[in-house]
Amino acid sequence: MIKILSDIQSSKVKDLIPEKKMKNKGVEMGESSERLAPVIMIDGLDLEKKDFYKELEEPLQIFIIPTYIKRRNPTAYMPKMVSIGPYHYGNPDLEPMQFHKERALIHFLRRSPTKATKEQYIDALICHAPQLRKSYENVKAMERGSQTINDYAPIDPIFGDRGHNLNYNYVMEDLLLLENQVPYQVLFILLTVSEGCVEEAATNILSSLMLAPPESKGNHLLDMYIKGMLGERNRQQPNTKIPASKLIVFGIKFKAVGTYRGIVFDQSTKTLSLPSIFINQHTVPRFYNSKVYELRVGTNTELNSYIHLLDVLIQSVDDVSSLRSQGIIVSALDTDDAVIKVMNELTKDTVPGDVDSLSIEIINELAKYYHDKDGKVTTFWIWLTQNWVKFLVAGFLLYVLTGIQAVYSMLSFHLRH
Repeated sequence: MIKILSDIQSSKVKDLIPEKKMKNKGVEMGESSERLAPVIMIDGLDLEKKDFYKELEEPLQIFIIPTYIKRRNPTAYMPKMVSIGPYHYGNPDLEPMQFHKERALIHFLRRSPTKATKEQYIDALICHAPQLRKSYENVKAMERGSQTINDYAPIDPIFGDRGHNLNYNYVMEDLLLLENQVPYQVLFILLTVSEGCVEEAATNILSSLMLAPPESKGNHLLDMYIKGMLGERNRQQPNTKIPASKLIVFGIKFKAVGTYRGIVFDQSTKTLSLPSIFINQHTVPRFYNSKVYELRVGTNTELNSYIHLLDVLIQSVDDVSSLRSQGIIVSALDTDDAVIKVMNELTKDTVPGDVDSLSIEIINELAKYYHDKDGKVTTFWIWLTQNWVKFLVAGFLLYVLTGIQAVYSMLSFHLRH
């Protein structure tokens, strides 16, 4: 379009339509280009240009999502923190991460055991440039360490331990966007040049990094992640879920304690002691700020660990109601539905990798107890425990109605005699 508009005043376009004829048609030179668009478009065409899609040997691996799909949920397809492909490069909102991407590249190049030069990386990538370019749709040009080495400062805001935990969910969310991918081959080339390893070793390393099955290959990070997500990854473990409402059915009692260090599961008394959490309209921003501070510069991970523990226990409104009845959740909100919305906000960004040993130990103990009971307690008993109040009310009403009937019968007898 830029080329087309720049040709408006060119003699080449003027020559196509005589000036006199243009004036007769009411078109003055320098007037809006809209009337000349068809002529300019035809003039700018290269009839020898090869069709992009016909030249593709394989289907596109990384393509632009149609606008009508993006409109359904625009934020779901846009990176929020980092871009790694050409489609979103230069986005002003992602500019702060460019500084850290450059630092990461420097660390990667320095830690190479083969001491490969920058030229070696560039040469290896240029050899595959035509093939890599075909991985993308509508991209005309492409600009040109070892996992056991921890060569970042502990306080590094992005790559340090705390920085990694704090940003992990957001970065992974961006790295798994379809429009934010780089071809698998790019990562493979960089790794083999850096490490000097054979193809099999490089494939296994990338499989591990991409949460995919061992020795598997894919088109890009998202493709590899899907393979692992669908169960092909042997080491993948399901998330632990232990609903609080079912624990109560299985005989567990909850007890409120004052501090995080008071958390304990006493199997002899079947009592789980937890700190109370007070929830109102200010809870979310207060916890967000507290958790961010703890994960970045705090001296412990108690808050993140406690929220992770609550995430394990709360799966539904019934779980919120059960914890509220036991004094673990103290709510100033109107309904349990409102409480679970707050809890979902608190737990959505919890970092499982930054949970302390106390919380892990409690979760393991609860999981063992839960799975020992699950399936052994009869369905009828669970149904009865969940509906005992209804039975109590029904029994009371039956008792009252029976009494009324007896009184009515006595009155009827006396009135007849």
